[in-house]
Amino acid sequence: MATQLETAKQIWNYLTAKGWSQEAVAGILGNMQSESGIIADRWESDKIGNMSGGYGLVQWTPATKYIDWAKANGLTYQDVISQCKRLEWEVANGQQFYHPSMTFKQYTQSKQTPEVLADIFIRYYERPYNPNQPARQTQARYWYNLLKNTTTIKGEITMQCFYQITGNPTLYYFDGKKLTALVHIDEFNILNQVYQANNGKDMPHIVKDAAWFQRLKDISTRATL
Repeated sequence: MATQLETAKQIWNYLTAKGWSQEAVAGILGNMQSESGIIADRWESDKIGNMSGGYGLVQWTPATKYIDWAKANGLTYQDVISQCKRLEWEVANGQQFYHPSMTFKQYTQSKQTPEVLADIFIRYYERPYNPNQPARQTQARYWYNLLKNTTTIKGEITMQCFYQITGNPTLYYFDGKKLTALVHIDEFNILNQVYQANNGKDMPHIVKDAAWFQRLKDISTRATL
């Protein structure tokens, strides 16, 4: 299992790369710490499988609200990035976040302090019976100070990709050195999940004609000097 810091970095890198302000992400992390300990596969009160309770980083309640959506979209519901994608979907569709004068999109772009944004998030997204929980603001400041100077690398730092020839269902994995044909969809999902964990996004999936594929194949089999 990933540590709390490793998971927080995944969330930070993914959302800031998607254009969220660092302050907004810190505000969410401060809330996630109280909701789930920043553990993606976390059930409310640790009652595993209780679909009527909360689940996940922000404790979607009932759990089916998120889990059914993830399954319908072909996502692994326990995955950190899948849960970040749910947040993106909520932003795009005006779901879950209900503020009288701020949209969820505006929240993601806000440069207000992490403390203010943590308080907004608990009041207008989490909406617990008691929203006066200053610990979340303190936690948001902690994550902001810890992660604000980290660099999110944009662009690929490896040559990894999935590849298909136009009109051919066979899927290949290229690791930067060699090509491997995949024989089961689980292989695709496993490789993509590992890539997501390392890069905060899906592995590139390229569809090109046979001539392009042959050039890639030539490079992968050519002897190095």
